Amino acid sequence: MTDPLILAVRCLVTVVFAVSALRKARAPGEFRASVREMRIVPLRALGPVAAAVPVLEALLVVAVWVPALTSWAFLLSFGLIAVFTAALASVLHRRIDTSCSCFGASRTRVGPAHLVRNAVLLAATAAGFAAALAAGGPGSVPVAGSLDPAGVTVALLGAVCVSALVLSTDLLADVFAGTGGAGRRTS
Repeated sequence: MTDPLILAVRCLVTVVFAVSALRKARAPGEFRASVREMRIVPLRALGPVAAAVPVLEALLVVAVWVPALTSWAFLLSFGLIAVFTAALASVLHRRIDTSCSCFGASRTRVGPAHLVRNAVLLAATAAGFAAALAAGGPGSVPVAGSLDPAGVTVALLGAVCVSALVLSTDLLADVFAGTGGAGRRTS
């Protein structure tokens, strides 16, 4: 039987990284400027890093659905999110007042909400990796099998809800900060 957790994490990674890659590709200057303002990569590496991130995200969108790559895609997703989290934590620690263009242009300043969002993504991708290993290890994760309709429904509903919250981090941070989203822009 296909594991509903694997399905849910596949869907979550697909939605989150697809939106992220698409929005970065639509406004590459915004993402590049955000990375520059964070001062997390040397200037000479800024262009290649800004170009590579959305490509890697797009590749992960596909890789989670390839049975031979699913486990590794979850692991690489975890690693990429861990790097993003370390970058955001560094920005907060150094008190750099900048926004994160993680999901497109934004004026919402990097804050604890971004770390919480990434912690949720780290937990999800770690759980997906563990479930994939339990399903037979790297290279043997099924895409389909006998599907329990209730499990699939719960998995998809959970993935949609978590994806919506993850993608709404800036708006939620603004609302809870009392700005109500008035100080943000998105593309």
